[in-house]
Amino acid sequence: MTDNLPKILIVDDEPSNHRVYERTLESLNLEFVHVLSGPQALAMAHKHTFFLILMDVQMPGMDGFETATLILDHPKTNHIPIIFITAYARDEVFEFKGYASGAVDYLVKPINDEIVLGKVKVFLDLHKDKNNLNKECQFRKKIEKELRVDKSQLEDIVSKRSVELQNSIQNLVQAQTQLVESEKMASLGRLVAGVAHELNTPIGVCITASSFLHESMDTLIAAYKNGQMKKTDLNNFISKAPQSTDIILSNLNRASDLITNFKLVAVDISSDMVRQFNLHEYISKVVHSLHPETRQGNHAITIEGHHALMVETYPGTISQIITNLVMNSLIHGFNEEKSGNITIKLSCFEDRIGLNYSDNGSGMNEEVKSKIFEPFYTTRRGSGGSGLGMFILHNLVTQTLSGEISCQSKQGEGTHFNISFPKKMTINTKNEVH
Repeated sequence: MTDNLPKILIVDDEPSNHRVYERTLESLNLEFVHVLSGPQALAMAHKHTFFLILMDVQMPGMDGFETATLILDHPKTNHIPIIFITAYARDEVFEFKGYASGAVDYLVKPINDEIVLGKVKVFLDLHKDKNNLNKECQFRKKIEKELRVDKSQLEDIVSKRSVELQNSIQNLVQAQTQLVESEKMASLGRLVAGVAHELNTPIGVCITASSFLHESMDTLIAAYKNGQMKKTDLNNFISKAPQSTDIILSNLNRASDLITNFKLVAVDISSDMVRQFNLHEYISKVVHSLHPETRQGNHAITIEGHHALMVETYPGTISQIITNLVMNSLIHGFNEEKSGNITIKLSCFEDRIGLNYSDNGSGMNEEVKSKIFEPFYTTRRGSGGSGLGMFILHNLVTQTLSGEISCQSKQGEGTHFNISFPKKMTINTKNEVH
C-alpha cells in the first residue's frame, strides 16, 4: 500500500461493486482498501487511517448498521465519516436507523456517479485541509523552537509564515463554503422526502374515488347499452357522482397547495437570491414542509408576531435556519415519548428583524451551551451527530444574513435562540450584499 495517497475503505460483500466504486472515484487519486464483511471492516479500520468509509447496509452476518456503530463507538475510529449505500428502496425507518448508527449520508442504488464523486470529494478536501493544518501546527512548533535559538530571524520567518497562513485561511473558507452547500442539499433532500410523504395521502384518496366513479360509470353505460338501465340505476349514479368528484377536487387542491409550497421553498434553497417576501407567511410554509418530522412525535410549532412583516433578504437562508433549529430540537431537545412545543416569535425594531426561537425540550448544561457553535462538537458522537448543524447555522446568520445569534439554555428548562438581522439587504454596484 502507498501511504502517500488518502485511503478510502469500501465495505461490500459483492466484489463487482468494488470495481464500480473504483471506476467512479479513480479521478480523485485514492488508495482503495476493499473488504467483504463487517468483521473485516472493523479490523481494517483499526489497522489503517481512512478519511471515509463507503458501507453496504445488507451484508451476511454483521450488517452495515452494526458495523458502523462499533466503528464509531471506538475512540480510535470514531472520527471516520461513514456513508451508507444500499440497494433497498428509500424508507424513512430504514434511513433513520442509518443516521442513528452514525452515518453522515445515506445513498440508495442505483447511485448517480456524479453524486458519489461529489460527496467523496467534499470529505477528501476536508481530510486534506485537516492534514495541512496538522502540518502547519508542526511547522509552527519548529519555527518557535528556532526563534528561541536565534531571535534575529524572527521578522523574516513571521513574514513568510503570514503568507502561508493566509493561504490556509483561504482553504478553510473554501471548505466552509462546501459545507454550507452540502447543508443546502441536505435541507432540500429533507424537504423532498417530506412533501413526497405528504402527497401520498391526497393522491391515494383521489385514486380510490376515481376508481369508484369509473366503476359506477362503466356499470351505468353497460346497462344503457343493453337496454336494461333503470331509473334507480341513474338515481344511484347521480347521488354518488357529486360526492366522488367533491372528494377528488378537494384532495387535488390539497396536493396543489403542497406542491406550490414545495416549489417556493425548493427554489429558494437552490438559488438563494435576495428577494422581498412576507416573513411570517414564508416561515409558515417552511414549518409546514417539516410536518412529517414533527408529526412523528406529536410536536407543535407556533409562529407569533406581525403577519404582514415584509423583509428583503435571502429566503433560502431563512429556510435553512428554521430547518436546522427545528431538527436540532427534535433530535436533541425532545425525547421520543415527549410531545414538545416550539415557539417562533417575529418582531421588528426600526431596520432590524428579531427572530426568537424557543423549545421546551431537555435543554443544555453550561459546558454544552458554551461549545454549541463550535464545528464538529456534538453530544451524539456515534449516534448520528456530525457536530456541524449549529456551526453552519451560526455562519448562515452572521455571514450570509449579516446578523447576530445567541443561545440561552438550562438543563431541563428548554433552549432559546435570539437571532437578529437587517430587514433589508443592501446591494452595491459590484453585486456584493451587505
